[in-house]
Amino acid sequence: MENHSIATKYDLETVPIGIGGKRMEFYRVGNLEPLIEKIFANENSKFTDFPVWIKIWEASLVLTDYLLDEVLSEPRHILEIGAGMGITGMFLAAFGHQVTGTDNEDDCLDLLKLNKAHNGLNNLNIRKLDWHEAELAEKFDLICGSEIIYKESAIKPVESLIKTHLKPDGTVYLAHDQQRMNVGKFLEQLSEDLTVEEIAKTFTGKDMARRILIHVIRYA
Repeated sequence: MENHSIATKYDLETVPIGIGGKRMEFYRVGNLEPLIEKIFANENSKFTDFPVWIKIWEASLVLTDYLLDEVLSEPRHILEIGAGMGITGMFLAAFGHQVTGTDNEDDCLDLLKLNKAHNGLNNLNIRKLDWHEAELAEKFDLICGSEIIYKESAIKPVESLIKTHLKPDGTVYLAHDQQRMNVGKFLEQLSEDLTVEEIAKTFTGKDMARRILIHVIRYA
């Protein structure tokens, strides 16, 4: 595991994930209960205080499979926003794409670095990114993210980030559970120079099925 600070703060475990014919292994926080109890011990805590980077989101698995199977046929310069555990970005890097994986949580970034090293992904660049003060110089062929519009406060910053860092002929792919209420507000508020296509997928797991919506955003 090397000497990563994340390993001294949390009880980590590994989980294997296979997508697109590749199998990779990811570190994640193993025992979530103490962390969740600590957060919600504060009577002022809200659902939005939940550290979303500790969970494997079904939307990220669906988005990764869709991009690898139906979208990406040649190397692309890709930005992943709200990377969390980094599943999408790391699989895209494993398939030869140049990926910049970003998040704003320090613990999340440490976990991303650990998983990058564990899977030997030299073409994955990990950066801290605050959507309100984005400091990336590059523009990208493709921007992707999963479950990033769970707070209404993310709506305007994400649109601004897209317009700042998407190439004129680039495409954005955002995946969310269909129950995420703020996604509709985000789409309604997009400016008229952006077009949206919606693709519905179903994630089927053990004793459950979730409807995942992928929104494809391009310049008009």
